[in-house]
Amino acid sequence: MNLHMRLEAAQNALHTLLRQPAATLMTVLALAIVLALPVGLFAALNNLQQLLGHWRDQAQVSLFLHRDASAADIERLQALLEHGAGVASVRYVGKTAALREFEHNAGMAAAIQTLGENPLPASFVVELNPLAQSPGALRTLVARWGQEPAVASAQSDLRWVARLQAILALGKRAVWMLAGLLAVGAVLVMGNTIRLHIAQRRDEIDIASLVGATRAFIRRPFLYQGLFQGAIAGVLAWVIIAVTVSVLQGPVDHLAGLYGTQFHLLGLSSGQGLILIAASALLGWLGSRLAVGRHLDHTFS
Repeated sequence: MNLHMRLEAAQNALHTLLRQPAATLMTVLALAIVLALPVGLFAALNNLQQLLGHWRDQAQVSLFLHRDASAADIERLQALLEHGAGVASVRYVGKTAALREFEHNAGMAAAIQTLGENPLPASFVVELNPLAQSPGALRTLVARWGQEPAVASAQSDLRWVARLQAILALGKRAVWMLAGLLAVGAVLVMGNTIRLHIAQRRDEIDIASLVGATRAFIRRPFLYQGLFQGAIAGVLAWVIIAVTVSVLQGPVDHLAGLYGTQFHLLGLSSGQGLILIAASALLGWLGSRLAVGRHLDHTFS
């Protein structure tokens, strides 16, 4: 019996929405836009993190080796580096290769030749993912590498990693705050819409209460209206984000091609899209419940 009543209330809510397609569409679009803004910003932050995760040229650590480092120590050090957390790549630069690079970049071939021997040590160049660990953890990792027997000195500049992570943390907090404000706005939009529906059916509600209808019976169709409109708004917000990503992918491909690389924009995954729909439906239900609850408090008082 309870299931039958719930199905009947859901059908009643659906018929009410279909009888007013223009008003329903405007409400759903307004909610979809409100939801798409913070979710789109979250997607933008995810893409920025993906981009920065591949930008390792500035997140480098140079480990200069002792001249008398044994081959076994060097092999052990290389294995340690390759298994380090957040390590993207490890490159060994021998003394001869280091000399060639120095001569090429500094243009001091003649000065080096006057020394009669190669003064440059062998080294490891380690490229790090700047977002894999906190700056403190990265500094600790570099300090541990510097204490290895084969390492004479370690050179790195991880201050920009701390700045980068601080900027991303600030962006995430700002987006969360915006999402909270817009969620409240979505609840208010839905509450105002349901209040209009209640005003249109005020006489019907009053008569139902007089003949013994319970609060739950009167409230249930309006809750389903909010739930349905919220779920549809979540679907539309997902579509808006997917279309936006698709439209922007072409210019992004062109820009990435100018830098000789590739970058694929990330939209919402299936799981994230379902969470968006569920959250949107919940916001619609909450807005409806608040609006109906206030009206029923007056009706049954």
